[in-house]
Amino acid sequence: MTTEKKDKQISRKDFLKGVGTSIAGVTLMGGVGSLLTACTDKAAAPSTSATAEKPQWPFTYAKLDAEKAGQKAYDAYKTGAG
Repeated sequence: MTTEKKDKQISRKDFLKGVGTSIAGVTLMGGVGSLLTACTDKAAAPSTSATAEKPQWPFTYAKLDAEKAGQKAYDAYKTGAG
């Protein structure tokens, strides 16, 4: 038995059709996620701000130490926390 390898050429039309289908699928899947989260019950949804109070507006000005802020930012970057 001989095995023949056929080189299939894809046309520009078929390529663009495949790309369009892929983009449409990704768009629809992104929309489904937002629809599902809109159906959740707010009482059952976990609240991240339950322990923290909202800051009051206008924020009070606090002078920062540039060295401390720089070191904190550097440490957060190195640990992957920011």
